[in-house]
Amino acid sequence: MNKNKGYFLLTLTLLLCLFIISGCEQGNLSQEPDSLRFGLLPDITCLPMAVAEKEGIYEELGIQVELVYFSKAMERDQALQAGEIDGAISDFIAVGFFQDSGFDVKITSQNENIFAIVASPYSNINSIADLKGKTVGVSQNTIIEFMVDEILKNHDLTPDDINKEFISAIPLRRELLLQGQIDAACIPEPLGSLSVEQGASMVTDSEEEGLMPSVIIFTQEAIDGKRESIELFYKAYGEAAELINPDPSLYNDLLLEKLRFPEEIIDTYEIPYFAQPFISDKEGAEKYLNWLHGRVDRDLTYDDLVDDSFIDS
Repeated sequence: MNKNKGYFLLTLTLLLCLFIISGCEQGNLSQEPDSLRFGLLPDITCLPMAVAEKEGIYEELGIQVELVYFSKAMERDQALQAGEIDGAISDFIAVGFFQDSGFDVKITSQNENIFAIVASPYSNINSIADLKGKTVGVSQNTIIEFMVDEILKNHDLTPDDINKEFISAIPLRRELLLQGQIDAACIPEPLGSLSVEQGASMVTDSEEEGLMPSVIIFTQEAIDGKRESIELFYKAYGEAAELINPDPSLYNDLLLEKLRFPEEIIDTYEIPYFAQPFISDKEGAEKYLNWLHGRVDRDLTYDDLVDDSFIDS
């Protein structure tokens, strides 16, 4: 009887130990950050994310990030709305239209994407003032149209002073520009600089005009459910930026292979300085909200578009 009792106590002790170990393992698993899926376009602003992956920074920080590459913004936006990705590179205007449609997505920081206004080789346009009366290629109700309108406004012109030609596809916009079928166009970098290499002339760009409309966004669902992962994502972004800035040419292979950077200008294009994550205050975002007014049904506010809780104050 005592022998049976001893066996019983031993078995009970072993089961208790297994239960405790199992609980500890489950506790450890529950503390691991959720994985993130982040959407990228072939864009210079995506370099820090690609570098963080290449250099193993995500792994070192204990976060699993899957970078999902898209060739078109429409494909990226559809994936975002379908819940196939948690976040992406986007812009203030796109987020405004997302919110107006009822899709809850938030700007969590800005980044360094540059948009250029370039003139056709056949246009004789040398300044912003020369755009008056000319045909300018843009995509309607997008950051591209906003950029043109805002730059005109900053130089005492109005959208009515030009003839807008709505051309959604960037390759077609560039083709018509280089053929002289439109006088100028607004094009994201580095395609603006590539156009200059091919005969167009640079009129101005968003950096020169003090505009930074490009942003990183996450869905509200991801913000609510994967906050720790997003915080680590930003930590990885900052570490990658510190690796890039001293000598961006070290990552030319990533630019060419992953981000499809034009090889023709890889040695001459000046890669922007990648700052630590930052975001505009309410005053800085006002111009985007003003432009959206009348183009969306909702009376959007800064807080509708922005969650600044991931940015160190």
